[in-house]
Amino acid sequence: MNKQDIQNLAENALHEACRHIQDALGVTSGDTAGLFFTGAREEIILDFLTAYIDTELMLKDLSNATKD
Repeated sequence: MNKQDIQNLAENALHEACRHIQDALGVTSGDTAGLFFTGAREEIILDFLTAYIDTELMLKDLSNATKD
């Protein structure tokens, strides 16, 4: 998985999290999420999600290496 794939995965995770919350609350528009998750807020969350994805990939590779 390259850097762009990881970034796309993080962005999709944020969108899915927002959609899950909106569905639970009966919200039919993503306008508030679009306003809330801009600038620094979006960057911070995407940084955390990217770090999490990187960790999962590292541990997956480590696990696969010990199986061989």
